[in-house]
Amino acid sequence: MKEYRYFWIIISLAFFISFFALPYLPDQIATHWGPSGEVDDYSSKWFGAFFGPFMLLFVGILLITSPKIDPRRQNYRKFKGSYHIIMNASITLLFIVHLLTLANGLGYTVKMDLAVSLLIGLLFVVIGNYMPRIRPSYMFGLRTPWTLADEHVWMKTHRIGGFAFILGGIALMASAFSPENMRIPVFLIIVILIVFIPFIYSYVLFKRKTV
Repeated sequence: MKEYRYFWIIISLAFFISFFALPYLPDQIATHWGPSGEVDDYSSKWFGAFFGPFMLLFVGILLITSPKIDPRRQNYRKFKGSYHIIMNASITLLFIVHLLTLANGLGYTVKMDLAVSLLIGLLFVVIGNYMPRIRPSYMFGLRTPWTLADEHVWMKTHRIGGFAFILGGIALMASAFSPENMRIPVFLIIVILIVFIPFIYSYVLFKRKTV
């Protein structure tokens, strides 16, 4: 399990920091923020302290298990390094959000809306850079009926998808500094474009090959 060492280190740190911070947290801490950064939900300190580590554990195990149960699991060997980088980047994002939640509970000022927009945007950029290396699978990547049916369509769609993710990630990071009333619409537009551009592109490619 050496290849997942980073994941287990992050999980251990998350639980250790939560146990260490627990006595210093108030009975209720903020666990959800609105689009303008205002707190709109609170939870008990136990939930706030340990939801993050358990979510990390769940996501990590899901990512570790997926290559083992995917019918096309042999293809994961072809992009093993890229898969681990994307996995570690996703785990790191969740870990940082957990630390920020604890920091806010301990009384430090946290701009959660700004931080989350920057982190998600950066994650999109990382994913976009490695997306062209992803090989056909049923549980990872841009899975449309047409990419799953044709490997050539899969590869070309992931090249375009990678470019869309990079541009979308940069736009999302820039939107973190936009007016508050614009952040949610901009976020939704970016996500819709990132999803639909590869979807439509894969369909067009497949139709061209079958006509």
